[in-house]
Amino acid sequence: MARYRKMQKVKRKRGRPPKHKNKIIDSKPELTPTLLPEIKPTTEFKPEIKKDAPQEHYFVLCNGRTVKNIKELADVMEELEDQVFNYHVTPEKNDFATWIKDIFKEIELAEKLAGAKDKKHIQLVLYKHITHKLW
Repeated sequence: MARYRKMQKVKRKRGRPPKHKNKIIDSKPELTPTLLPEIKPTTEFKPEIKKDAPQEHYFVLCNGRTVKNIKELADVMEELEDQVFNYHVTPEKNDFATWIKDIFKEIELAEKLAGAKDKKHIQLVLYKHITHKLW
């Protein structure tokens, strides 16, 4: 019997059963609906990256096609003719980088685009930026 009590004492010291079985300590306050802010579901998720430029600031390519936002610019790069691309991107200027810097205020993206000199590289930089913004 004494041995059994000694084993129970050792078990209690190890922390298996609580010392005070009748005391219940509840340190977590209950969350009531009045404390939580009301969350209204949105019907449309429009990430900032798909935000269109104002109509008067659309980018108009030299062939007459208009570009409204960064995502559309990345998509247009796929089918853009070389002569149109070379008109807007030269060693002295990059119209795409200037447009993104002035209209969308994306300075970091504009600097990356200014260093890109071919369609695939510009498209890659744009898609990386879009992916980064969405995550």
